[in-house]
Amino acid sequence: MVKIQHCKQCGRKIFFDGICVACQTENERERILAMPKEELAAAVQSICREIMETGDLEEHWGLFKNLLGYRDIDTTELAKAAFQKGLFYPSELYKDAPDDITAKMLEMVMEDGTDPMLAGKLLLCLAVHGGEDVFQAFLELERHPRKWREKLYANPSVYATYGGWSYDKDGNCLETNFKECYPMVKGTLEEKKKSPVKIGVKTGETCPSCGCALVNLMEIDGSDPRLSFLGISGTAKAKCCPDCLIYSDSTFCRYEVNGESRYFPGEGCSMAEDGPEDQWVEELASNCYVLGKDPVPPRYAADWEGGSSVGGFGFWIQDCEIKLCPDCGKPMKYLAQIQWDTVLDGTEGNAYLEICRDCRIIAFLHQQT
Repeated sequence: MVKIQHCKQCGRKIFFDGICVACQTENERERILAMPKEELAAAVQSICREIMETGDLEEHWGLFKNLLGYRDIDTTELAKAAFQKGLFYPSELYKDAPDDITAKMLEMVMEDGTDPMLAGKLLLCLAVHGGEDVFQAFLELERHPRKWREKLYANPSVYATYGGWSYDKDGNCLETNFKECYPMVKGTLEEKKKSPVKIGVKTGETCPSCGCALVNLMEIDGSDPRLSFLGISGTAKAKCCPDCLIYSDSTFCRYEVNGESRYFPGEGCSMAEDGPEDQWVEELASNCYVLGKDPVPPRYAADWEGGSSVGGFGFWIQDCEIKLCPDCGKPMKYLAQIQWDTVLDGTEGNAYLEICRDCRIIAFLHQQT
């Protein structure tokens, strides 16, 4: 029988001797944030060397993701090295790719004979880079698919969402992510009461589909200056069922800025014998997370153990999934991520919230391994 032990840093229950993964992640985050410019430049050069020497990114994968998420590093030199060695993954290497490399990738993806797997990687790299030339190329590929499209599972408009944008059926460019990002950090229950963003607030209502207690998975007060970028003029209460969130493809709620909201179960919701117990809701409501005081880079939470955040990019455990608004049919905008095991011990995966501000609709999704 495995002996239960405790993290030597935070006291959390773990099943090995040492420091829990969450504390390891926090320690590394603090190290990266404290890194002086000279050390930061040296770290980027070490990543470049690995790419040039091996044609791959394995040893420094975690370092790259951390530098990108916590310091939003310029990837110009990394893109040069990666393109020279034919490396197109991870796509974030090309965030700041020079114009000549972007032009060459566009030439490659416009060819009928491009290998389908390579074409998919190129679409992701170009989506992360963005720009008018990329946007026009994606529209062309959407309207006049190349032969390699037959082997892919999604249109260019879906690939574009990995870069935080897409377009509607009329070809109008739409942002699917906010450029600004704020983390959710641990506070106290008293601080949570005053926080403009709260995770897990009991409503006293029950789900009409499965009978589980409904919660406001997030309450967002858009009047706080930090959240002005969201464009929410009042308080949006994102009401959902934690049971249906896990078992359904997606669920929705309609919110009013006066704090009222109405929950709509999605397909796949039903009475579940193994659904969340009452103590789940109590545990969820007892978390002490509050909105961080300062903004962070947009990809701050876009990795394993990235935590919870509002705005920016999430960490999609499976595939990026930007829903279409059930009212207007336009792509919704990624709003927030909740790392599930930080608010419910023993669970896994992430919950994601997306918003259509025009229709005042919030969508809920869940992904796990």
